[in-house]
Amino acid sequence: MLKLLRGLTPRDEFIIVVVVAWAPAIVASIYAAITARPGAPLFLEIDFTVLVIEELVTMTGLAFFLHARGWTLERIGLRPTGRETVAGIGLFIITYIVIQLVWLAAALSSPSVQQAGTAINTVEGRINPLSGIAVSIVNPIFEEVFLCGYLITVLKDRFGTWTAINVSVGIRLICHLYQGVVGVIAIVPVGLIFAVYFVHKGRLWPLIVAHILFDFFALLSFFS
Repeated sequence: MLKLLRGLTPRDEFIIVVVVAWAPAIVASIYAAITARPGAPLFLEIDFTVLVIEELVTMTGLAFFLHARGWTLERIGLRPTGRETVAGIGLFIITYIVIQLVWLAAALSSPSVQQAGTAINTVEGRINPLSGIAVSIVNPIFEEVFLCGYLITVLKDRFGTWTAINVSVGIRLICHLYQGVVGVIAIVPVGLIFAVYFVHKGRLWPLIVAHILFDFFALLSFFS
């Protein structure tokens, strides 16, 4: 089995990782965007439980696959330290400010954008804090490991920095299309800042920390 996995080409490896990690999310996001009803909640509490289980299973399988292929945590820049945690908090603050400025500019230029922002319904009812905390940890790790740690590392060496950044941002955006215009306005700045940071610093933990803070604070008001 290990011999078979190690015998795959880099192209085969890339296709397997991208398809396994992102094809289900892309299909689900596009379907949700097409069938979305105005004012309907984006998530139910059960959705968070399902997402955590799915991502843990997928991440475990891909971790085994990539380890067999010679990948290490250091290769994707993942080494949690106190200093990188502080850097992640700073990255969160900077990215949040940028998002607010982009949102303000978009809202001032289009009344429909402002209306979309006030009409968005994130979660139906209240959620168990454990569910909110679990998804706020697992989902950021999953997304940043495969959108930046793996994808950018592979693409920047073969196709250049900006191709890697654009592909990473593009997949991130498609996976959040279900959030509508509000998601687009928020996800593009986040994707760009995170991707550029990773390209220049080569460190993944600050991205994970910043993403955890974004998800946690977004769900905090729904905790029961």
